[in-house]
Amino acid sequence: MQENEVRTELVVPAPIDDVWRVLVDFAGYADWNPVMEYTQVDGAHTKVKAAKGTPFERDFEGEITSMEPYVLASQGGDPETFFGRHRWELSEAEGGTRLVNVESFTGTMAADVLAQTREVLVAEFDAFNQALLRRFSA
Repeated sequence: MQENEVRTELVVPAPIDDVWRVLVDFAGYADWNPVMEYTQVDGAHTKVKAAKGTPFERDFEGEITSMEPYVLASQGGDPETFFGRHRWELSEAEGGTRLVNVESFTGTMAADVLAQTREVLVAEFDAFNQALLRRFSA
């Protein structure tokens, strides 16, 4: 793991194409994901509400940079001070589909912000992963 990166992963017991369809269906997040709203505004522009219902809830705007099969990527922030590049990567794995949920941060404030928030971000990524897992375990 890189110093300015947060990374979590797990295996979802479902075929990769099924997991991909759920991952890129932003309107459907309300049906399975209690911790995140991801709205595609127009084209590549998004609005995100992260950590819903927690003291760390926040809204931000971003841009989708990839929706190639099995890689959903977005980015946002101020490139000079704090900028995040997030990726959800799917690959076939024994027992289903491996999800890698990873974000790297750059900018003059990245190291300090991550030093203070790494545990919170890992918990948020894990909550997203577990919600996706429950979507296919129900």
